[in-house]
Amino acid sequence: MTETFVVGGKKVSLGPLLGKGGEGAVYNVSGNADIAVKIYNDGKAPERRDKIMAMVSANLSRTSDYVAFPLEVVTRQNGKFAGFSMKKVAGFKTVHDLYGPGSRRTEFPTADVRFLVRAAYNLSSAIASIHRSGCVVGDINHSGILVSTKALVTLIDSDSFQFRNGGQTFRSLVGVAEYTPAELQGVSFERTDRTSNHDAFGLAVLLFQLLYLGRHPYAGRYSGGDMDIKTAIAQRRFAYSDRRAETQMEPPPHVPALNDYGDEVKAAFERAFSRAAETGTRPSALDWVGIIDRLQTNLITCEIDKSHHYHKFKGRCPWCKLEAGIGRSLFTAQLATPTPSSMANIGQVIAHIGRMNSPANPPSAENVMPPVRDLKVSAAARGKRSSRGIGMVSALSAAAAGAFVTFTVQPLVGIILTVGSLIWFFNVKNQSSPFETELRTATAAWHQQRQLWEKHAGPEHFNERKAHFLTLAANHSALPQRERERLEELDRKKRDLQMRKYMESHLLDRAKVPSIGPGRKATLASYGIETAWDAKSKRITNIPGFGPAMQEKLRTWSKSVERKFVFNANIPTDPQAIREVKTDIARQRAELERDLLKAPAELQKIYDDATKLRANPPASLVEAHRRMKQAELDCGKKI
Repeated sequence: MTETFVVGGKKVSLGPLLGKGGEGAVYNVSGNADIAVKIYNDGKAPERRDKIMAMVSANLSRTSDYVAFPLEVVTRQNGKFAGFSMKKVAGFKTVHDLYGPGSRRTEFPTADVRFLVRAAYNLSSAIASIHRSGCVVGDINHSGILVSTKALVTLIDSDSFQFRNGGQTFRSLVGVAEYTPAELQGVSFERTDRTSNHDAFGLAVLLFQLLYLGRHPYAGRYSGGDMDIKTAIAQRRFAYSDRRAETQMEPPPHVPALNDYGDEVKAAFERAFSRAAETGTRPSALDWVGIIDRLQTNLITCEIDKSHHYHKFKGRCPWCKLEAGIGRSLFTAQLATPTPSSMANIGQVIAHIGRMNSPANPPSAENVMPPVRDLKVSAAARGKRSSRGIGMVSALSAAAAGAFVTFTVQPLVGIILTVGSLIWFFNVKNQSSPFETELRTATAAWHQQRQLWEKHAGPEHFNERKAHFLTLAANHSALPQRERERLEELDRKKRDLQMRKYMESHLLDRAKVPSIGPGRKATLASYGIETAWDAKSKRITNIPGFGPAMQEKLRTWSKSVERKFVFNANIPTDPQAIREVKTDIARQRAELERDLLKAPAELQKIYDDATKLRANPPASLVEAHRRMKQAELDCGKKI
């Protein structure tokens, strides 16, 4: 472009094109590396003139370092409004390149979990600064947010922000459905004032995508059938919520859990995506600054993979579990290489485990029970026995009376009386005592407690754990051979690896696939479908909105990428594939060694606990024995 423009009273020539959109294009400025200019298309310039002049007049560029606000008005040489100048954003990439695992491997190869959290903090700070300036982003979405390799954040497209100047409101006229709250779905943006609470919804979606591997919070499995993201937002169906009975949604497979970043972050997302939040109670950008700042202070580093960071109140690293489930690394692993001394140490530990002796067999549980000579038949049992005795004596007396009547007065009446009395006698005699039920229950409880005590007071529990650790030791010894076998397998599959790497370089987000727009791409990303390789190798069934016709469109695109692949036998085995194998083996080694190093202490504790249990039976066992003996005494027999 050779036309000369006027910026701040000075003539400037435009340099190379930086980017182009529906409204206009952004150019470098010749001789000024710090400034860029946006030149509107002829049809758009008159619509934007008053708003840009008001934003420049308000000196918005001084209110935030996070935003490429208009600096000066740009005119053509005839004085006609053309656009505006702004600070040049160099070395930044779209936030989608960061939160999408596929693109992150290429665009942000060194980013780890802490990097994602820091970017989330800076994004929250950026939106907070915009609100302090009096603006509302309005059309908040991933395309207008850029991130640097230091996790710094800059927002572009500031001319689309909602801005008030005196009594006039320049509205934000557009919006992306996947970042628009339910209360704004379907409304006319030309007639609607946006609020910071509306921005808070879009911010929460972006933060969720940053922290949860690019997954959209409303992409999941709906129990009632297909559910696209836009409809799920309109119906308030947050897929990760604990309110499953209400939302009828389940998150996609192989995703982080909502509480993986701690309870405060979980509660904030629940609040951001609740129906009640539509009244103005979503966490604000400033709220998120505090929440994520506290999260940063509570992050600890995984002892196995230094690229993993997780909340200190989590028991174990959730990222290790997640990566094991999906079969690949989500970040560039930072595993410690074992040294000869560490290998020797683990060898000594394994040998020590093998030499550890198990506890002796426990004595009979009855022999270690304290005496129960103080037990007496309970008052209830004495009363029951007395009542039973009286009943039996009464029955026998009645039978004797019946016999007398039979032989002296009236035989038939006497026989009836005698037989009835005898039936009464045997009924009373054989009547089940209520204490027999208690005796059976108490005896069963005693057997249960005794078996548990024998397991832990003797060698059984110790031997189970020792066998487990020896199995881990065998797996540890087999790792070098397993690594050699997997590397040899890579060499045999060189063609397949080359094709996979080629197809992984073709990102769905940057491709034009018929009928698959941003919304459907976001849904696919939430199910781990980001590249042509994902579309080829992963199941696309059961993804909302992707029936046979849509699946075929995706497969057609994947096949079109695959057809362009050309195998080169002279290229060595993919270094990344080799690195992934070595990383996986190293992670397995680190996990095994973590557990093995703790084994001696655990086994010694089990041994010591067994010794204590034999000398001092637990109260639960003693109480079960006493209860059974009391029941035997009350019942008058044993089972």
